[in-house]
Parts: sequence; structure tokens; C-alpha cells
Amino acid sequence: MRAKQKGLKVSIAYTEGMPPTTFTASGRKRYMIGHGMVAVNGTVKFADGTLAYAVLEIDESSSGEHHGTGIFMLDGDFLFQGEDDFLKKLGKTKAMVFPYTYRYDVEVQCSDHHVGDDGWSF
Repeated sequence: MRAKQKGLKVSIAYTEGMPPTTFTASGRKRYMIGHGMVAVNGTVKFADGTLAYAVLEIDESSSGEHHGTGIFMLDGDFLFQGEDDFLKKLGKTKAMVFPYTYRYDVEVQCSDHHVGDDGWSF
């Protein structure tokens, strides 16, 4: 999945009245959302082993609490976990997706106790 996602782009408007920020699959962007929250490029490994480029929303003011995940879709769409038909749009069952792990593709500015020495979440 990742090879086909590389280079896909998504623009996300995090703050009302501010222009959207653009993320690129396989990019290395860190965007300050505000109040300690950041959005960063990352990689998700679904329970079935599939790797996918993602945007991860992390609270750097805490110990790296994970607040959101968006997946670059092969059709050019972008899908946030929690959206209607999330699993259906991924073409996967709940058991194929959850639990997933994630890895930041950029440095986050906190000590994230959810991430091991190998860079992957537990």
C-alpha cells in the first residue's frame, strides 16, 4: 500500500480562519495545531501487517498522547479514523486494522512513553 501512496497530498484545515496545511505521503512535516498539539507525518502498521502513510495527531504537552490518525487512500482521498465507513473505505475488517501501531516520520518534541526503542508504538 505504501509504495502506491507515496507522493499523495492532502490539505487539512486545523484552525478556523487559517489556511490549510498540506501533507505529502512519505513527507516529513510537523505542523503546530495549537495548545501543545501537533500533526506529523507517520506510518501506520495495521494488525494484518499492512503499512500505510498517515498523518498522526499528537499532544506534545503530555507524554505524546495520540489523538488522531488520518490515512492517505490509494484513490487520492484521505480518511480519518472515526469517520463513517472507516473500515469499509479501507477495505478491511476490524480484526485486520485493530490494534494498529504507528511510527513518527519526523521528530516529536516530547518523551513519548508509548513508543519503543525501535520507533514503533506499543
